[in-house]
Amino acid sequence: MQSEPIASIDLMERAGSRFTETLCAQFDLSRYDKVLVFCGPGNNGGDGLVIARQLSQRNYPVTVVLCHEQMKTTPEFETNLQRLPQRADLQAIPFSQWRETTCTENVIIIDALFGIGLSRPLTGYFADIVECINKLQATVVAVDCPSGLFLEQSTPNDLPCVGATCTYTFQFMKEVFLWPENEQRVGAVTVIDIGLQLPEIKYHKQLIDKNIATSLLHRPHKFAHKGENGYGLLIAGSYDMPGAALLGAKSALRSGIGKVMVHSVARVTDLLPASVPEAILHTDINERCVSKVDWEQLPVNTIAAGPGLGKAQPTVALIKNLIDEVQSPLILDADALNILADNKTRLAYLPSYSILTPHRKEFQRLAGSWANDGDLIGKLCEFAKRYTVIVILKGAYTAVALPDGKLYYNTTGNPGMATAGSGDVLTGILLGLLAQGYTPVETALLGVYLHGLAGDEALQQQSEQSLTAGDITEHLGEAFKQLTINNL
Repeated sequence: MQSEPIASIDLMERAGSRFTETLCAQFDLSRYDKVLVFCGPGNNGGDGLVIARQLSQRNYPVTVVLCHEQMKTTPEFETNLQRLPQRADLQAIPFSQWRETTCTENVIIIDALFGIGLSRPLTGYFADIVECINKLQATVVAVDCPSGLFLEQSTPNDLPCVGATCTYTFQFMKEVFLWPENEQRVGAVTVIDIGLQLPEIKYHKQLIDKNIATSLLHRPHKFAHKGENGYGLLIAGSYDMPGAALLGAKSALRSGIGKVMVHSVARVTDLLPASVPEAILHTDINERCVSKVDWEQLPVNTIAAGPGLGKAQPTVALIKNLIDEVQSPLILDADALNILADNKTRLAYLPSYSILTPHRKEFQRLAGSWANDGDLIGKLCEFAKRYTVIVILKGAYTAVALPDGKLYYNTTGNPGMATAGSGDVLTGILLGLLAQGYTPVETALLGVYLHGLAGDEALQQQSEQSLTAGDITEHLGEAFKQLTINNL
């Protein structure tokens, strides 16, 4: 308000107006008998009153449920309460009076009880209101934040909290909305730009969006050759899991790498010429599992290891030696991480800015258990700083923790990517980028964005049920094109 400058009451009008526009665009309100707007005593309630007024002016029947009995309200709340027009289809009644009625109508609920400033659990009167809202099992749209949800910490499951169908939050995504534990509380999230004029801020936590990804993308120069585009070594696959190496190799090649060498068992290298003819083969002496790689004798500049390796003893010894002997950043995934978890003394020997790509269970093996998602994020950041590595915690809104304490959440991807081999594809993308000369940080941030974006492109032709890891690889070209067009 000081930066723009704008009065609080006017900013509330702007926020309420843009909320209403978004609501009417996303919902056919004519399908509902009534809109119920639950308004708390603070400025979130004031937003709700603005929304109620504007919906009424659009001729939708509205009931405002005033939830502030015998409580002090803000001046902005009182002003907007007085601004409610006198209309037959607009009611404003206290919660106690509304509660005595039986709600049999088809309603949509606007939750404007409490916003982002909540600092203690809802009890008594307000807990009863939340319980009533949730019992209706109606469509619920939260204003800025579902009432009862903490934004600075995890919200215990036993605390009262509105279960929103969707949340319209103002200006910025809120971190807790990205945590799996809050999926049933926040629903689908829409960020509404309300035009805040903010000073330059160096953010400790950010979303990886299209602007960031585009800024990281290197443009190939006209006279580039395969030698300049890097030579990567992928140590992947075993007799029982040959597919991981194929997915990783193909994804590395689709990511722009000059050459990729695959070190694996004969069963895997025998399959590669037919499916990935561009890959260079390096066959292990062991027929069942990888056991020895003379990386010092190979002309590679980047190494990724883990997909489909298994945990046979010769493979365990290979991964230990890899960590002990290689000085440049490694990319470690899957069984390489599981071997590392079984041999935690090796964590201290990881090359600085190595990239680790665990899913939640793999990270638990590495770092121990956690109490909630907030605790997990704390562990993730502490782990990255302690061992000077980059940790990519895979999943919806993949989190990327950097050694300097910064944390990024990815914005691309979809549930269809929760399928076998998706992580192998990510490993290949990371290998392809790092080998080309992207820094480890650039590799991690751009890699997860491209991985998710390719999955989103694949979803245009598939469903969330039918999407496979190979579909992600096949749509990497479209993902790069999207960023290249924006980078012209």
